[in-house]
Amino acid sequence: MQPSSLTALGGTHALALPSARPLAVGLGGMALFGFALRTAVTHEGFSLTHLGWAVSLPAVALLAWALCLPALYILWATRQPGLGASQCVQAALEAVHTLGLSLASTTPLLWFFAATAPESRIASPLAFLFTVLALVAGGHTFTQALQRFGASFAGSTRIAFLVLHAITFAQCAHSAGLSWR
Repeated sequence: MQPSSLTALGGTHALALPSARPLAVGLGGMALFGFALRTAVTHEGFSLTHLGWAVSLPAVALLAWALCLPALYILWATRQPGLGASQCVQAALEAVHTLGLSLASTTPLLWFFAATAPESRIASPLAFLFTVLALVAGGHTFTQALQRFGASFAGSTRIAFLVLHAITFAQCAHSAGLSWR
């Protein structure tokens, strides 16, 4: 992600902000998948509920990161001297971008099965599999980004965080009324 910056008086860079474009792309991909997920699960045509799912899925993903990231930062900040809050947020933004792109890339397959075989039992498990794989890809991107910032993580730490994030995502999705069955 290329940072944008706010220039202070005198031409110096006062504050570097991450670009909003990757975040928007990630959230847009999740919204597209949320819309298709509603179609695949309920076998219905367009309704306002589809828009609700399109808004809820990105909101759930952001909420899961908002709940997990502070816990991660508190635990790792004491063990990783070069790890700051800004690096954690930047890595999480990269993970959201990857999650959204992964989900968006599988949306045509989900729509295909929902449209060609609306009563088939394959669409819901397929949507669940796509979501799990996208969460794994996002978690991997997160740890890779932190490693670029100088953090080092054991495999067990990565798995523990991935499981924590996946459980938090599932709980938030359940609370929002999203379903994969």
